[in-house]
Parts: sequence; structure tokens; C-alpha cells
Amino acid sequence: MRGARVWLSSVVDAAAAAVGFLTVLPVPEERATRGRAHATAVFPWVGLALGALGLLVRAAPLDPIVAAALAVAALALATGGLHWDGWADVLDATGTPGLPRSRRIEILEDPRVGAHAALGVALLVVVRVVALVRTPAWALLMGAVFGRWVMVVTLRWAPTMRKDGAGARLAGSARPVVAALAPIALGAATAAWGGPGRQLVVAIAVGAVVAAVAVAFVVQRLGGMNGDGHGAVGLLAESAVWAAAIR
Repeated sequence: MRGARVWLSSVVDAAAAAVGFLTVLPVPEERATRGRAHATAVFPWVGLALGALGLLVRAAPLDPIVAAALAVAALALATGGLHWDGWADVLDATGTPGLPRSRRIEILEDPRVGAHAALGVALLVVVRVVALVRTPAWALLMGAVFGRWVMVVTLRWAPTMRKDGAGARLAGSARPVVAALAPIALGAATAAWGGPGRQLVVAIAVGAVVAAVAVAFVVQRLGGMNGDGHGAVGLLAESAVWAAAIR
């Protein structure tokens, strides 16, 4: 019995750490500190909760485009724009060809928004809104889950740009196999409830290919991944799953 309580307490600690890292929700600092070593295992489950939020907002009795735009905004607000910030920084740092790597890293750390970031953010907002107008509910949820799982994968296996960043602190504890429980469970539930199995596989495959290409590009330009890169790739993978599932 004591062992079960200890296990349950560690799960709650990991969940608190994951929620505190990926969202703006306040969590008990002591629990988040204790659970940091296992937080990445819960990342996809936090993604599932965020996807449910997006689904709820999208169901508002409004014009479909307005409802989709509000869902995109709600997800950005719920995460504090964390992944969007990474997307913008990575675009500015990698967008211009011919720059030396040292200059790219300087741009990555510059808080100002450049032309590549502004254009890229605008384009991705359009893609996400258009996708959410027509993508089915299962795809909205799976995209949110898959995007956070991709972050765990890149934390574990992608080269690290620096040893002192947020990404580096999480990399050593990232467990993609354990974290895969959430997307597998959601995929199985979708199939069991008569969901479009082939479309599910295609959407995940598209998300995986887009994520892999994005990681390769960022690593080639910057020499490795940092927290911005992990967030950007996760956001891109989520968006790709949504877009690939459009009916």
C-alpha cells in the first residue's frame, strides 16, 4: 500500500512539473521540483488536455473560422506562447542563408522579432486556423499529443546546442518510449471507436516527416537543438498532423 502511495505521489509530482513547464497554470513549486526528472513522460498527456481545450473552444456556436481562430488563440494563451516564441526565434536564426553559425546563435538569443519570424508566425497561424476549421476531433487531439511527444523524442535524441539551457536540463531525463503511451492509447481509442485508421496513420506519418526534416534543418544551421528548437518542432508537428487530417 505504501508503495502505491509513493508511486502515485511521484506521478502527481511529474504531472505538476509537466503542467508548470508547458502551460501557464500555477502548480505547487515543491511538487514541480520533485517531479522534474520524470516530467517529460507526462508531456503528451498535457498535450491531450490542451487538445481538449482546443476542441471545447472550437465547439463554440460561432462561425467556423471564428471558432477555429479562437481555439488557436486559446492554445497559445494556455501555453503562454512558449512554443510560438521558439518558432519565431528559430525562424529568425535559420532563415537567412550564408550566415556563420556564431551569428545565427546571436540572432537566436536576440529578443527582437525579425522579418522571418513575423512572416513565419503569420503563415503558421493561417495554416492552423484553416486546419482547425475542417480537421476532425480525433486529429485535433492527436496533433496536440503527438506534438508534445515529438518534443520528448528530440530532447532525448537530437544533438544539444548547449549544456546550460532548459532543453539540456530535460534531455537526460527524456523517455520517449514511456511518453509514447499517450499517443498509442489515443490512437487505439480512435481505432476502437471506428475512427479512420488509414487517415490516422497518414496524419502521424506526415507529422513525423515534417518534424524530422525540421530537426535536420535546425541542427544543420545551429549545430544542435535548444529549448526554442524543441518547442518549434513540436508546434510544427502538431500543425502538420492537423493539416494532414483535413477532410
